[in-house]
Amino acid sequence: MLTVLVADDEFAVLEVLSMALEGEGHRILKAGDGADALRLLASQPCDVVVCDENMPVMNGHQLIAAMRAEPRLSDIPVIMMADTWGRPLPVVDNAVVMGKPILLAELFQHVEQAAKSRRKP
Repeated sequence: MLTVLVADDEFAVLEVLSMALEGEGHRILKAGDGADALRLLASQPCDVVVCDENMPVMNGHQLIAAMRAEPRLSDIPVIMMADTWGRPLPVVDNAVVMGKPILLAELFQHVEQAAKSRRKP
């Protein structure tokens, strides 16, 4: 069982992703924006972060930058969901970027791969 932090400002998306990942046997932490996610990460161990690109207060890019700047959080894998309306997917260092709408099966694969890559020596 992995602990997955899901951060999204859209409540319905947050709930659907959380329930789907919980259904795969994972423990879920929920955050409504990047700042909430960072606060949770400071107090809760986490294996993988799934976040939206566009959130108020602190967006996905800012969350990733803050995590990479904090040694204790810097190796946590991040999967960022991004809108692709007429633009290519953003390139983000040390993160997997998925275009919306996402496929849950693909998200599940990325979560498992991210956790495995973190465990490698």
